[in-house]
Amino acid sequence: MKGNLLIRFWVVIGILTLARDASGARSVDEQVKMLAERYRQVEDQLPRSIRYTSKDESGSATTARQEWYNGAGELIKVAVERNDASGRELTEYIPHDLDSDFGWRGLFVLTRKETPLPDGGTQVEESRKYFGETEEGLDHLIRELRKSARFKTGEPSDTVRVSNVVVDLSKENKSDSGGAEEFLGSESHELASALRKAGPPQFFDPFASVQGDSDKYRVIHGSVSPDGRFAVAMGLPPEQSNWDALYGDENYFYENGARDYDVPNYIIDLAEKKILGKTGCHYLGTKRRYNHQQCMLRWSPDSLKFVQLWDDKWSSTECVTGKISSGPKLAVTVDLDKAIGKKTYAFVKKRFDSENGDAGELSLQINKVSNDGTIDLEASAQCRVGDCRGETTFKVSERLRLSDGPKGPRVEILKMRRLPND
Repeated sequence: MKGNLLIRFWVVIGILTLARDASGARSVDEQVKMLAERYRQVEDQLPRSIRYTSKDESGSATTARQEWYNGAGELIKVAVERNDASGRELTEYIPHDLDSDFGWRGLFVLTRKETPLPDGGTQVEESRKYFGETEEGLDHLIRELRKSARFKTGEPSDTVRVSNVVVDLSKENKSDSGGAEEFLGSESHELASALRKAGPPQFFDPFASVQGDSDKYRVIHGSVSPDGRFAVAMGLPPEQSNWDALYGDENYFYENGARDYDVPNYIIDLAEKKILGKTGCHYLGTKRRYNHQQCMLRWSPDSLKFVQLWDDKWSSTECVTGKISSGPKLAVTVDLDKAIGKKTYAFVKKRFDSENGDAGELSLQINKVSNDGTIDLEASAQCRVGDCRGETTFKVSERLRLSDGPKGPRVEILKMRRLPND
């Protein structure tokens, strides 16, 4: 579609228009950059993604819809094009963690309308909307760019050279700048199952004929790498041999009553449906959150370094970091929680005080994983009992690096800084 050529340039332009988020958390610029990077990642993987296409004709109007899904079956892009006597309308959107129940969620939407003019020319109206986080909550419109141009007969209707107008959102009606959920409220993301039976071009699945190790794992939702190639999955616990016994509420879950963490987690090559190795974490389901328990993945931009965090109410249950080498294969994993635990307590000059609710277990927040193995995180401890219950005992900002040492992989602490307690 012609709209694809337009988005790449104007997603980037959205970054260059400065604005700040009054909440002080992620600025508007930071969120727009995240959406721009997500768009680039999605566009790169579309040729090797699952694709559905539908076409409806009603009178003189034709509506074509395409949806793309990654190897884990998660929606990554939707495009809807409508043509009739009044002109052409295109809507494309790229969700980013839109259905997550924690953390940041974002959405980029392009709309383009082409209207034929009496003189044979074309009037083009475009809008690019960025949805993210504001003081009011998640999924709110944080930036909008608009373009308007008139083209002569036979003139290419490319708007690259047309100046954009930054919309003053404070002057927009609430109904005109609603949230992402409101925008998607009338959209269906599940095309008819008949399309699967129809085959190409209505349905294309590059993974359909690949079996690999798929009977040995189930992918954890939201764990797919930025390039769509890798994911983290749970395996069957030793005493289980039937996935159906663990299935319910559209996910797989295992809880034996004891916290002995015997559910293996794997790194998966989605293209080959192949297990590359164990991550060293033992998260127990395929949903990202079960009450206070949640599994969070942070990948490096090149999709070769990762941190898997199993978090709970008071502390992190498990946290591992690893890297994928050529092959591909899982080269190393390191217990990150163990690597920094004692050094963090030593840095803040505190000892484990179990009598006052300190279990000596850190609560970790992974902020960033870089291509060179650098990891930025926050480590904190909370009081669990007594009058101080729920209070933060200390919080530390840490920069680490996953590297190869003489005795194997290790995590070195590059910098630590005390943060104010919340």
